[in-house]
Amino acid sequence: MPPTPYPPSERQPQRGPRLLFVAALFAVLLNYPLLAAFDRAGRVAGVPTVYLYVLLTWLVLIGLTGWLARR
Repeated sequence: MPPTPYPPSERQPQRGPRLLFVAALFAVLLNYPLLAAFDRAGRVAGVPTVYLYVLLTWLVLIGLTGWLARR
């Protein structure tokens, strides 16, 4: 195997800070003030908006975490 031009520490991305940022972002997105903004009587395709907001936010969290873990 030929030698690489960079040491191993520079080639591997730092996942810890990125995942910590994602966790903090979603803690803010799922906190009371934003949940209250979506807690209305309206519905989207028969689903209450607050349920849809939580579900979509959770799905984005899973997708973003998986994407960052594979990078």
